[in-house]
Amino acid sequence: MVVCDKNKINEKRIVGVPDLVIEILSKTTAKKDKLMKFNRYQKAGVKEYWIVDPSNENIDVYLLENGSFKHTGIYFKDDQIPVHLFEGFSIDLMNIFRDAD
Repeated sequence: MVVCDKNKINEKRIVGVPDLVIEILSKTTAKKDKLMKFNRYQKAGVKEYWIVDPSNENIDVYLLENGSFKHTGIYFKDDQIPVHLFEGFSIDLMNIFRDAD
């Protein structure tokens, strides 16, 4: 997660809503991440939510608009993914989905 407001961070926990949450799917958590957490983060007001699927090497991006998440894209290994919280900043997914040698 990314929290941009340093006043939300104290020694023991985050107080308030993170700005960006990134979930990495596994077979045992996929349903929870795609349904339960999705709805909780939307209701809480998380601005940006990424769901990373390492098996298929892609990331679904959702942005909060008028209180609801809007799917803004699916990004693959060869793509650059924009971090909407930081204008002009993106991540090269080749650095994320590297082949393990």
